[in-house]
Formats: sequence, structure tokens, C-alpha cells
Amino acid sequence: MNLSFPNMTDLNLPERRVFIGPARLWKRAFSFLLDLAILDFFVYSFFTELSQTIVGSSTDMMGVYQMLMADTGKASAIFMILTIIIMLTLAYFVLLQYAIGQTVGEMLLDLHVVIQTDDKELTTPTFWQCMLRNIFIIPAMPFILLWVIDPVYFFITKKNQRLTEWLSQTSVIEQYMG
Repeated sequence: MNLSFPNMTDLNLPERRVFIGPARLWKRAFSFLLDLAILDFFVYSFFTELSQTIVGSSTDMMGVYQMLMADTGKASAIFMILTIIIMLTLAYFVLLQYAIGQTVGEMLLDLHVVIQTDDKELTTPTFWQCMLRNIFIIPAMPFILLWVIDPVYFFITKKNQRLTEWLSQTSVIEQYMG
């Protein structure tokens, strides 16, 4: 008995279709955690050691507070370190999303930050759109309110967008194979 199988190209199967839709929540959350891990490795760990050198070995919050109140030079140095950390974190998200439409965490999970133009074409957001969608990173009033408002807004809308994404007219998408 001789069995012969047809060539896969001779089967006349329908082509796989690719659909673009909102990214799933677990992928978005995991990509954000991956980005934070990258920032922790390259940025936060360096500045943590530097801060500990300035503050000393005191782990008591009240002791650190009193020391910083007594020594304005050390307080200024800690403030400068925090400012640099915030700027580097914001730059990481804004510049990567502006330049290539995704951060490293989003690349690993095949997510893309896009805007939709009038002709239904998906394009990379502008610099200011990226800045607006990532403004929640700044830990100061009123931006710190977005730590609560952004996730709540995500769950009460049907478009799977945070408030800052809606304001910046951006979305996080992924490809689905059909």
C-alpha cells in the first residue's frame, strides 16, 4: 500500500487572517511589569545605592526625615536623585513609544501603541501624545490621582483605554490570528 500526501500548497486552504484589536489586560499588565523590571535593573538599582550612601544606614523613616530636615544639602541631593529617576522613567516610556511605538516590555509581548487616523490607518503617536499618555508616571499632584483614575477608567469603558490614553487618542493593540 503506497500512501501519498498532497503538497501543503496544493490543498487550497484559506489564508490565515490577521485581526487587530485592543490588547488583553494581562498582556498590558505583564509588559508594564517587564518595563519596570528593566528600569529597576538599569536605573533604580544605581540610584538606590547612591541614595543609601547619602542617607546612611538608617532604616527608621523618622530618623531619615529628621536627618534630611537638619541637612538641606542631603535633602537637595535626594530631591535631585528622585527628579532624575522620574525623568529617566518618563523618557523610557515616552521616547520608545514615540520612536518605535512600543517599549521593550511591549516588544516582548508583541503589543503596539498606536493612533488611528481618519482613513483607519494605524500610526505611531506623536511625541506629545506619548507624553500625555505617560503623564501618570510623575508622582506629584495632580498626576498622582491618575494612579487611581487611569485603571478605574480602563474598567468602566468598552474601548480598553486608560483615561490618559483616551485623552491622548492612543490605544494599545495586538494582532489576533483568525
